[in-house]
Amino acid sequence: MDSLLILKGDGMRIGLSLCGAMACALVALAPSTREVVAAEAVRPVPLGGSLGGQTGDRSYGVYVPTRHGGILTVKAEAGTIEALTGPDGRPRHNGQEVGGPDAHGWYTFKVSGAEPGKPYAIETAFVQVGQAARMPWNYYYWPTKGDSIHEPWAGGNGRVDTPSPAGDDIMVVAYGAPIAPGQDIILPGPNGLLETRPAPGDTSTWFPNLYDDLTFLGADGVPYQTPAPLLKYDQLFGLSARSWEAAFSQTQGIQRWPGHCLGGAIASIMLNEPQPVPGTGLTRDEMKALWAELGENHLNHRIGDNANNIPAGPPRPGPDPCDSSVPRFHAMLERNIRARKQALLANLRAFPPRGGPDEVWNHGVGKYTATFHVVPGAGARRVRIGLELVANTGSNLNDQDPKPRLNTYEYILVYGADGEVDETAVALCDWTAVGGDAMYAPLNILEVAESRWQGHNPLVTEANVRALDATNGGGARFTGAAPVFRPVATNETGQAPLAFPPMVGGDPNAAPPRMADGNPTPPRRGLFRFGRD
Repeated sequence: MDSLLILKGDGMRIGLSLCGAMACALVALAPSTREVVAAEAVRPVPLGGSLGGQTGDRSYGVYVPTRHGGILTVKAEAGTIEALTGPDGRPRHNGQEVGGPDAHGWYTFKVSGAEPGKPYAIETAFVQVGQAARMPWNYYYWPTKGDSIHEPWAGGNGRVDTPSPAGDDIMVVAYGAPIAPGQDIILPGPNGLLETRPAPGDTSTWFPNLYDDLTFLGADGVPYQTPAPLLKYDQLFGLSARSWEAAFSQTQGIQRWPGHCLGGAIASIMLNEPQPVPGTGLTRDEMKALWAELGENHLNHRIGDNANNIPAGPPRPGPDPCDSSVPRFHAMLERNIRARKQALLANLRAFPPRGGPDEVWNHGVGKYTATFHVVPGAGARRVRIGLELVANTGSNLNDQDPKPRLNTYEYILVYGADGEVDETAVALCDWTAVGGDAMYAPLNILEVAESRWQGHNPLVTEANVRALDATNGGGARFTGAAPVFRPVATNETGQAPLAFPPMVGGDPNAAPPRMADGNPTPPRRGLFRFGRD
């Protein structure tokens, strides 16, 4: 068994060599005696592995490749672990954080009190946890798709039974036509409200929207109380944001499911968890919904550090397109969540078991746990990492689904001599597996460097929303009793109805809606502005 010579001292890094003539040469090149804290022959133990067949009391070393630290644990089947010492010559506590500004290097320790002649094994474990100082809070993504009458998902008769739409509703499949399970038959018109009752054989579903009324009449004839963020906002400020949202943001494509997951995810990263001022009469979900609307405009967020356009995979052992993204992805976690304690934005793609690689699931990522294992025969700086990534949920309404999203990944990467991920060693990286709540590699992970809070709806403004939010700027204006809110039919009586824009069947000659400053409203879809700070 070869041993290593470990030199430690203030202001120096690592010296290592095989014992013998090379060890003598290394000592000759070492700093002065005053600087050298220790120079001893030790046996290397693999990080995240074990070394068997050991006997007697002796010294060992384990190499930690990352400068960002973690929890180092050493166990021996015999004797006790003593004198755990870091690369800087300072003592460390077994099973605790060994972090610092430069935590990478050789950690030495001794096994003392082992029974003479009796073999034993030593094992090491290294776990790095990164957690943001402010964890992203849960939110709901508020789809833009309206309520609908549709064929039942199970037990239907396969034909359209509702003869015609009521009010300004839109019939998308003709009466009597054959229809697949779950397919939409009637959708809301520009007012955003489903006014048609389903005939026997069809059914209806409510989708939580920003433009909802105070209640929804279910297929069973029972009225259900529903969140109504923009209807209440209108009555607090004397505006018509609800009807604008219904006419210009409602999704009519029956196979598309866009919503406000980008706005909700960014708000969950950048803001304290909203709490409505009591005098507003809003619920916490409705308060979060207004921030989700303000944050949904892609053009108003500047992205700094990022790993982007990661192939979906799914990754597998051996060469595949995901491998080249490994070093930047993991470096993002260490640099931002671990070192800066800053949460990140990520599109984590679809949930199992049936999601597709093009699905968009934006989340705030606030924590990860990385377990390190050195790759046998590949040097001390090439490691296999098992990762658990903790993201918030964008499906939490009435606190009914608060479970975080837990994605697991496994990959191999290389650290440089400086303790940072070596982003040039792409050829030595391998993204080998995904699991947990993941089916694919994430599309991206991004630092949100700056945000301007203005969504697509020109009537929802940052100043108004802050005035409603006790934890993000409000409190002085709404100090009295909460109002008694009116339903849409009462509140919008006499209000001129808005028409759908050309893309969903409105007047093809109509001008696009405009912001208060006279500029056209930005499109619902846009591009991030990328930059490196």
